[in-house]
Amino acid sequence: MRSVRSLSRLSRVLSTQIPSARTVQVRLISASPRVLSSSASSTQPERREFQAETAKLLDIVAKSLYSDSEVFVRELISNSSDAIEKRRLANLDSGESHNGEIKITDNGIGMTKDELVSYLGTIAHSGSKAFVQENAEKAENVIGQFGVGFYSAFMVADRVEVRTRKVGEQSGIQWMWNGGNSYEMSEGVETPEGTTILIHLKKGDAELYAQFLRMKDIIEKYSYFVSAPIILNEERVNSLNAIWTANPKEADSPLSIRSIMYIPSHRVSQMEFATQGEEYGLSLYARRVLIKAKAKELLPKYLRFVIGVVDCEDIPLNLSREMLQNDPVVTKLRRVLTDKILGFFVQQMKKDPIKYNDIYKNINLYLKEGIVLEPEQNVKEDIARLLQLETSNSRAGTMTSLTDYISRMQEGQKDIYYMYAPSRQLAESSPYLEVVKGEGKEVLFLLDPADEVVFLSLGQFKGHNLVSVEKWAEKAEDKTEDKKDERGDKKELYDWVKNTLGSVKVNEVKASRRASEHPAMISVQTEMGAARHFLRVGETKIYDNALLTAGLMTDSRNMIPRLNDLLTKLLGKEKSTILTP
Repeated sequence: MRSVRSLSRLSRVLSTQIPSARTVQVRLISASPRVLSSSASSTQPERREFQAETAKLLDIVAKSLYSDSEVFVRELISNSSDAIEKRRLANLDSGESHNGEIKITDNGIGMTKDELVSYLGTIAHSGSKAFVQENAEKAENVIGQFGVGFYSAFMVADRVEVRTRKVGEQSGIQWMWNGGNSYEMSEGVETPEGTTILIHLKKGDAELYAQFLRMKDIIEKYSYFVSAPIILNEERVNSLNAIWTANPKEADSPLSIRSIMYIPSHRVSQMEFATQGEEYGLSLYARRVLIKAKAKELLPKYLRFVIGVVDCEDIPLNLSREMLQNDPVVTKLRRVLTDKILGFFVQQMKKDPIKYNDIYKNINLYLKEGIVLEPEQNVKEDIARLLQLETSNSRAGTMTSLTDYISRMQEGQKDIYYMYAPSRQLAESSPYLEVVKGEGKEVLFLLDPADEVVFLSLGQFKGHNLVSVEKWAEKAEDKTEDKKDERGDKKELYDWVKNTLGSVKVNEVKASRRASEHPAMISVQTEMGAARHFLRVGETKIYDNALLTAGLMTDSRNMIPRLNDLLTKLLGKEKSTILTP
């Protein structure tokens, strides 16, 4: 991925005309409509009516099959391109048959003269079977054990030659069969280690096996998953891993994808973030034919800052815009692209933390939006891998990830601790930090007003709960509270403080021995801690209102779900407290 400044270069690349031996030509004729010149044929054209079923089909195609009439240009050009490709394949299929010969070569263990006589001179004597018997624990991947496989070549051959050289031997052996009941052998043959089998095909149908596509189809049908790579005329035609032996979560049918994507090289402002409309997404192509210019179906909304081009050969050309949302190939493509983008950021974070930190500053608003709005926990945690935060154990400006925080946790520590503060200075002077640091625990500093909402929405990361230090300190205080402090003069002091400040503002006053450097500290109830933040975030909605009033917010409905969610959580936790005067 590169900066947006490179888009001009991308445009030049896409517009460059690549010469081809065969081309599709499109001509715009400005003269009056006319049929093709009749001089090309000396006979009168024969007129025939479409059959009834065909006529009905034409009516459906003309009115219902495509959502946009301009696609006729795309479809006709695609048909011409397909015709050229078919001609290329036909030339390949009907071309040189290599003189009716097939050569199969391996760089395996090879054979000696005695082994040739034993294995090839005796039908049903299998060297593989003997090898398995001698190496029972190591030979589970040896295929043949019956000794007749080699002779299957006699069905299509009138002559077979074998050249082989045992590993460690200085020279090789040649074995020849000419269709009779005997064979010939020659020693001292120059040949590399391994075995080469040259099959001279019989005349007739057997010669078809010397055609490239025929042989490729057979290899893919029977030997696609053998453990050794198979090269046919310099082309790799098999896979090393059988899909049924892979992890079910990793096994998937492959997609043919070519893409280039860009991320913004500038920091996205609150104004730019809030005013982005629904016109976003990658340009989707199928075999170099444009399907949709801004296909927002290819990426989740929180990745709308990514721009670029995706060409997928598995997308059907007649896929309408209405079908994009529910097409299974598009759904799979969305998952693959999302994983690739998030994976790129994770790799960049490890490879070059300084460069990634610059990228993060530009896109962090989108990532935080994704954590809050995505409904599935695993998706939230995938995005949360990319968060960058300061901590109590690092210098100001030094960032860390949640994954790195977990790697540094104390033995036996189960929770991830965080604290919201408007600035690092206030965070470091907080009595809550004193309480937690006294236990030797590292604390994440949430210095962005949106971070606390993000953490409340995330809830946990890799099995570790996200716990506010306020909540932790309150629970720790309850466990160590000295009941004797509630007696005598101290109780009178607590009552005086509570009455002086007022029961509306203060719920309880008690002593604490934890915050030794602070004469007093205010502790907020766990439920009200979230409510307090929602009220603080509510103040920032003035910004949304200003955008709405100025006409800069394209869709005011975007505010409603967020406000409803905040109010629901607030009223659900503190309904009696808030509604009671």
